[in-house]
Amino acid sequence: MSEDIERNLDTQSRRLGDIENLIRATLDDQESAVSLEHSPRYQTYDELTTFNDDLRGRRDWTDVDLDAALSEAQRQAFELWQQKHRLTWSASDLVAVGAVGVVGMMCTWFDASIDGSIRDRLALLKSSGIVSGWEKAGKRLPIDYMGPGFGGRAHRVKGAGHDLARPIEAIRQIMAGEFSGTAWHTGVASRVVVGDKFQDVDSASEAALRLAQHLLADVITPMSLPIPGMSFLYESDSKALRDFALHAYNGLSAGSGWNVRNGIALPAMTVLVTDILVRTYVHLDVYQQTGTARLDLPHKRRRNELLLASHSLVSAISLGKVAAQITAHCVAGNYVRAVHPSHIRHANIPALLRTGALASTVVHDAYRASKIPSARSWDELVTDTAQPWQLDLVDGIERLGRSEVLTALASLD
Repeated sequence: MSEDIERNLDTQSRRLGDIENLIRATLDDQESAVSLEHSPRYQTYDELTTFNDDLRGRRDWTDVDLDAALSEAQRQAFELWQQKHRLTWSASDLVAVGAVGVVGMMCTWFDASIDGSIRDRLALLKSSGIVSGWEKAGKRLPIDYMGPGFGGRAHRVKGAGHDLARPIEAIRQIMAGEFSGTAWHTGVASRVVVGDKFQDVDSASEAALRLAQHLLADVITPMSLPIPGMSFLYESDSKALRDFALHAYNGLSAGSGWNVRNGIALPAMTVLVTDILVRTYVHLDVYQQTGTARLDLPHKRRRNELLLASHSLVSAISLGKVAAQITAHCVAGNYVRAVHPSHIRHANIPALLRTGALASTVVHDAYRASKIPSARSWDELVTDTAQPWQLDLVDGIERLGRSEVLTALASLD
């Protein structure tokens, strides 16, 4: 909202104070220390603003004191009215969104290179004492069964043990000392239960600890862990869902599939960086304007809009990366790779989820603002206050008065 509204409220309050001082001085038969500034009888809001700003310059009124200008009830009504209005984006807002979009584009477009660098550095941790201890503690657990139907580099997606969405089932298998899962042979499902060959665990707390150590040791490997819930897809009756879960995680090469590292952790870092950059910009901008970094509701609404625009831009770029990968394989004539499910790893799922949540927040902000009563415009206020002097009856009385005076003057002659 424009600052001229607060300046006009302060100026009008000062002008009313001048009138009161003049009346008080007249009643006390004293000479007033102030002189009233004459303005046109009717002014548009822009004309009023220009007149008041000129008056403030001549009177050296530099401060705006709304506490003195408004009563408590008026102040509350004004603050409520302020919450109704959406702040217009400035040029710097557009630049900020564009700059954050560039950062998100770099993170998204080079996600495979970034993931490869992180994967190489995580591999160095396997020789550390801590990770070696985790691997030793997690040996011979039922969840790591790799018998017929459950082997291969994508074995972690074929059972519940490595699915972060199914920790209860994983702990149950560890405590029972038996592996259970669904194997598929020529499209037919068979329930497989294997026991009597795994490490014994005495309590649920020990089973949870062993599971945590095992998963921590696995998450830093090139294959990492499957996306939570993928084991449900692999166990479903739909062959399309099973193939998607298996091939998306398996990837075109070891570690290039859709997993926790490149599907959640890295994209979530892009989301986090986007949030930090936008929020920092908004708070610094408000601090420069008001001297405080605290956001009122209109500025919070503006912040949410900027966040939505930034995350939408990052999401669109990530989907563009998926489309570019598919198009590149199609142009090269490699249609099998073009339709490979592992391309989904380039879609920033956390950014898409964040965009959806922010869209809901922005819609809610707009709905809440729409419920706040609207204030009348300046032209409506001027018209209402001027109505008594615009009545046809007033004009008629004035004309009648003038005619009676003329008749009386004529009779005197």
